Amino acid sequence: MFRFSFMCYRAYVLSGGGALNLKIDLPKAYCEKQDLPRVDMNETATREISGDPEVAHEKAEPRGLSGWVQRLGESGMPVFAHTARDISRVSDSRESSASELARVVLQDAAMTAKLLRVANSPIFNPMGKTISTVSRAVVLLGFQEVRSICLSIAVVESMLKGKQKQHVIEEMARSFHAAVQARSIARKRKDTSPEEVFIATLLYHLGDMAFWAFAGDSASRLDSAMQQRPGEKRETIQRDVLGFVFRELTLGLSREWKLGELLEQALEGKTDRNPRAGSVTLGYELALASEKGWNDPQVKRLIERIAENLYMPVDEVTRLVKRNAEEAADTASFYGAQKASQLIPVPGDKRETHLGGEDGEPDAPAFLDPDPMLQLTILRELSTLMESKPDFNMVLEMVLEGMYRGIGMDRTLFALRTPDHRLLLGRYALGIDNEQLRSAFKFETVPQKPNLFNHVIESRESTWAGQDGGNGIQQQLLTPQVLDVSKGAPFFVTPIEICNKVIGVFYADRQPSGRSLDEDSFTSFKHFAQQGNLALAYLNRV
Repeated sequence: MFRFSFMCYRAYVLSGGGALNLKIDLPKAYCEKQDLPRVDMNETATREISGDPEVAHEKAEPRGLSGWVQRLGESGMPVFAHTARDISRVSDSRESSASELARVVLQDAAMTAKLLRVANSPIFNPMGKTISTVSRAVVLLGFQEVRSICLSIAVVESMLKGKQKQHVIEEMARSFHAAVQARSIARKRKDTSPEEVFIATLLYHLGDMAFWAFAGDSASRLDSAMQQRPGEKRETIQRDVLGFVFRELTLGLSREWKLGELLEQALEGKTDRNPRAGSVTLGYELALASEKGWNDPQVKRLIERIAENLYMPVDEVTRLVKRNAEEAADTASFYGAQKASQLIPVPGDKRETHLGGEDGEPDAPAFLDPDPMLQLTILRELSTLMESKPDFNMVLEMVLEGMYRGIGMDRTLFALRTPDHRLLLGRYALGIDNEQLRSAFKFETVPQKPNLFNHVIESRESTWAGQDGGNGIQQQLLTPQVLDVSKGAPFFVTPIEICNKVIGVFYADRQPSGRSLDEDSFTSFKHFAQQGNLALAYLNRV
């Protein structure tokens, strides 16, 4: 008996429009009596409710550190906060697995596309072996590596949409450089999770980046104060203007968004008790000092400290940190932070220019088109995956990913029969409104209550429901409950078999986009299901 373990996470969903249109218009007589300007609040209210960043400055400025932590989470960086919490939840769970991380990533088409772009870069894939699925990326790169990539993408995506871009880009360049240096130090120390050190260092100045990106007028006021007080410590100016320093803001965000104990220890200065936190701060000190030039006396002193800590010759450490600077520039570029990449001090200015960047990264399409080449690649990867003897979950998820991204379906789902074979329950879904589909997919599979899914299980045949010219029996089996789940749209469904027993079904549709289904898509759908059945049968034998 094989155990299926599935965890479903609610993906963050950005509304496609439909802001409330509130009409708030003060009476003219009242305005004249109070000597107030007569203001039609319609436009402002609409823009605020729809989340328009242009009106951030019109809201009351938060009071104190806790107010800013709340403001940035609610109106500045909600997407990053959701992503960080979801990934942290997977990482912290004892039952978590590589496949569950893949599920979180696949809920966001833009994150999926960018993860695969980075995973196929020379930095992470020097052998040039194509990685076409998130599931495969997790297997080849590892759980921690993919987690690191996803959080890095979330940082870049969130910050570069804000204002005060020059400050944001400068902090981002410094953070990427520091993170690569810290990871290198951690590896030399035989750290068990250098990627955790990378992420902690990348987020070490998260408060700085978030404030410059989303604080509006407050950021402009701080910028003016810094220009008027050259030579003073930044922390002094921050406390005078804001009442707190950016380090405290980063610590508050870290605790609110559960970004990890290592980051908190580094921010609290607990480097003596935890050498890993020391790697974080040392990487950042080196990145900051190198901006004055690699021959600066402070850089040389830091290199000597690193050499002493690693028990390595100074010359060897010097070569190492300079190579790290080149790697950091390439890393930032592949993550889409091209302008930040150009600010990282590379010795001899040796760097490559990569495609993409803040202004050239295309948005992910709202709906995925069929991609025959991707289908073929995923089917090949599915065959290759068998060599590593994956668990059943990984196989099922790769099949679903192939249906979703390769065939270009809007929603795909795997449903599992209960041990008594009386119920068919949705267990994992990909695509738009995936959680809604998963929770609604609950059907009795007993002869007394016939429906289309029960018919598919009994007949063991793939079905295109709602196909033009469908037979009368099929129409009778499209019960109100079935139509409620599919929302009246055509769909594909096929059984999953192990040891000649149907254990569940695959379901797919294009209901959200309203796009039609076609014969080629149905053939591809059946092909993926067939390969999935063969893979599960193989795993059952080994």
